[in-house]
Amino acid sequence: MNRRYILGGALSLLLGFTACDSEDELIQERIENNPSPDTELSGTSGSVDFSKYVAVGNSLTAGLMDAALFNTGQQSSFPNILAQQLQINGVGGGIFNQPDINSVTGFNISLNAIPPQAGAPVFGRFLLDVSIPGPVPTQGEPIGPYTGDISQLNNFGIPGMRVIDAVTPGYSQFNPFFARIAVSSANSLIQQAAAAQGSFFTLWLGGNDVIGWANAGGSGPDGEVDPAAQATDPTTLTNINSFTEAYSGAIGAMLSVPDAQGVAINIPPITLLPYYRAVPYNPIALDQANADTLNAGYAEYNSGLDAAVTIGAITADEATQRKVSFSAAANNSIVLVDEDLTVTDISVAVGAPTGTVILPNLRMSNASDLLLFPIATRLGQDLGNGPYGLEDPATDEFVLTFNEQVTVNTRLATFNAIIAQIVADTDGRIALLDINPIFADIAGLTPEQAAQLGMSAEAQAVADGVIGLVIDGVNYLPDFSPNGIMSTDGVHPNPKGHAIVANEVVRVINESFGAEIPPISLTPYGTVVVAP
Repeated sequence: MNRRYILGGALSLLLGFTACDSEDELIQERIENNPSPDTELSGTSGSVDFSKYVAVGNSLTAGLMDAALFNTGQQSSFPNILAQQLQINGVGGGIFNQPDINSVTGFNISLNAIPPQAGAPVFGRFLLDVSIPGPVPTQGEPIGPYTGDISQLNNFGIPGMRVIDAVTPGYSQFNPFFARIAVSSANSLIQQAAAAQGSFFTLWLGGNDVIGWANAGGSGPDGEVDPAAQATDPTTLTNINSFTEAYSGAIGAMLSVPDAQGVAINIPPITLLPYYRAVPYNPIALDQANADTLNAGYAEYNSGLDAAVTIGAITADEATQRKVSFSAAANNSIVLVDEDLTVTDISVAVGAPTGTVILPNLRMSNASDLLLFPIATRLGQDLGNGPYGLEDPATDEFVLTFNEQVTVNTRLATFNAIIAQIVADTDGRIALLDINPIFADIAGLTPEQAAQLGMSAEAQAVADGVIGLVIDGVNYLPDFSPNGIMSTDGVHPNPKGHAIVANEVVRVINESFGAEIPPISLTPYGTVVVAP
């Protein structure tokens, strides 16, 4: 059997390079159409003292992009972009210090083990290889110590940190990004951030409390069932009470600074990210010979499903849903394990003792499934049990089924409601930035789809069903193409995306605190970096 299968256009729905101008051309066009003003920008601060801005959060706050924390990514973090805008005349912003990583390529959190394994190669940030198209890693560098003055830091963005981690004393023992800036191995991140005495702060936490579980294909524990698991397993879906207590504690700590004010950002709809959308549910191209061979291999399984129907073990509809069938086409679905299918015992049908002949819980992927980004490098590869996703069924950690999507989106909506309530109880000292309208607009959701995801009324109102976010006449896309706002890891924004987030913070500051801060120009900030 020919075991070389083609991943048929796995990223073609995401990356339409031929339709896009290069980033350099786009930047030049914007410069020509929007010349720099002759006078220096100025603004007003409203009711906020911006003299000491402190940013608290996870990888989104740190500036991690392309799966690594590296120099230019840090420089393009939304807090750093925002801090520069707060320093214009009349606004009163002060110096903003970040814990510089001092690495051109960084440490790839998707490919490297944490802690690093002795003797293993160290991978750095992803670049975009347009011939695939897809991300390829660079040579990386280990996570080094921070050599600056920790007491002067303003950015407390820690990659991988959940809300429940931010308030946990001693968390630096488990996270090398926190360990490099921790003043003590016993303190919590939020203690250290509060001690920085920020007169203004941003807090963007909560995403990792759901995305760890989603990125594991829903294969991790649920904190509602096993709360203890979240202490040791980062793929645990955080317990609701634990989240509430931790988020309230984080907000309380930041507001312990007299007269401090801030902006809290809620959790974006993570299942709309390219990490879950880049690989279509039907990515396999087959010729007739390979299709026939695969069908022959699943003939016994399909017959077993028919037998299960005759003895009443499953319905005819479920049997149809579970049957495996390939064709000579460019868009075959894959075979996957679905734990939600009925456990099917056909022992009686084949004359065997009860419990000895159990059908595997297999079916083919459908349009309701999300194949996670890492599966792209495995599909069709023989990893020891035949081509993955074909003879060797894809396992739970690489697929987010519809039921798992409901679970993660329900928990996310619950967490966002908790964030909104806690912020509302701060007597106006904190303003809420609902980041969901941006995602609803750029992803091309309809109002009905936004409602199904549990998004806010504001997000539903801007959901126009058209993919792309138009800003200053430019249509930005929800991907890592040259016009996209996402980096090549499929989860984190690129510099352009960070600038858009910073502008959203500026908008909320102006609306909530009476400031008059000019919008940030997106022109200087790039998108994707293409591998040479």
